[in-house]
Amino acid sequence: MKMKWIYKLTAVISSAALVAVSCTGLGGNADDGMTIESTVLIYMAADNNLGSYALDDIDEIMDGDVPYYFNEGSGKVLLVYADIRGETPKLIRISKDAYGTVNQEVLMEYEPQNSISDSVMRSVLSYAADLFPSGKNGLVLWSHGTGWLPSGYYSDPYSAEGMIAPMSVTEDPHAAFVKSFGQDSEADEEMDIKDLAAALPIRYSYILTDACLMGGVEVAYELRDCCDYFIASAAEVLAGGFPYDEVTGYLMDGGTVALQEACRLFYEHYKTSGATIAIVNTEGLGRLAEVSRGIFLSTRPTQTSVDRDSLQVYFRGNRPWFYDLEDYVRQLDPPGEMLAGFTNALEQAVVYRISTDNFVIGNTNYFPIKTFSGLSTYVPNPENSVLNEYYRTLAWNEAVMMVE
Repeated sequence: MKMKWIYKLTAVISSAALVAVSCTGLGGNADDGMTIESTVLIYMAADNNLGSYALDDIDEIMDGDVPYYFNEGSGKVLLVYADIRGETPKLIRISKDAYGTVNQEVLMEYEPQNSISDSVMRSVLSYAADLFPSGKNGLVLWSHGTGWLPSGYYSDPYSAEGMIAPMSVTEDPHAAFVKSFGQDSEADEEMDIKDLAAALPIRYSYILTDACLMGGVEVAYELRDCCDYFIASAAEVLAGGFPYDEVTGYLMDGGTVALQEACRLFYEHYKTSGATIAIVNTEGLGRLAEVSRGIFLSTRPTQTSVDRDSLQVYFRGNRPWFYDLEDYVRQLDPPGEMLAGFTNALEQAVVYRISTDNFVIGNTNYFPIKTFSGLSTYVPNPENSVLNEYYRTLAWNEAVMMVE
């Protein structure tokens, strides 16, 4: 495919110069007469070892169902913010011209910056929302990710806990090839999910996390006021991420049926190697929290006696922090009416879920997937004071009181 680079509005700026907006919905009319049906922004924080995969995914996007360019009338807008190792961060609009040629139009070029800092993310997202105000906004968060864990804990829990050594590539051959949100190698930082929630300037129609381990109830609940639908994997995501040449059109549509099809295509793409994916209706998370709180409070004495080894896991190796939510609740053995209420609330919250039967089979750390509720959870460990203390600060735990 031939590709043209169009520098329409090129400037080198500091992110601090951009004005943040509040987390409220924006209108659907731009100043120049455009009526924008939908805007999707793919935010690639790839100043790390995923840089080559980001470039591959941009190529896939270019091969996908890209919207036609328009500057009057109505249409759709596809944006990519790409901060890739060794390259200047850019905000790009990808569109087809009247002849069907796919173009990249550089809307903004930035000085080197830490794209997983809350101030930088907010400034980029705010600028895009101001430039292309839309009634329907989709956001794809593309990077490394470690769910609800505190920054740095997954890669080096030994320094925080004194219990678990860092996982080497020798121990885990897949360690360099999975996408685990938010890592900036130059800044040597990761992004806390509480900071992520605070960085989002508007409410999105959906947020899709193309990153590892983000499909936890803790993450979904933290982002419940930031989007209508939350899409994530409870397990890791292989570095290639979503097959954007197949799913871009569905992401641009943004309807519930289209999002389900995007998830199905993700599953089909990885069904021989391993995948989990789910769509959460955030409106249902309040009821899920309510019934979960009743269960956790009533089963407090039995929580520490649950056999973790018998639970469905979504981690490989010595990373015991991601278990299946429904499986855990069932093993707490709550009264029948409580369990029925939980199951109903979970079905209302998780509107789509699909998984393979195994994850990275052939690897020494592979695991079978015998049950998949669509959401993972932490299981309290009385011996892990560091994680328990941090977990108490999460909005989910404040709502359900799982960790006292």
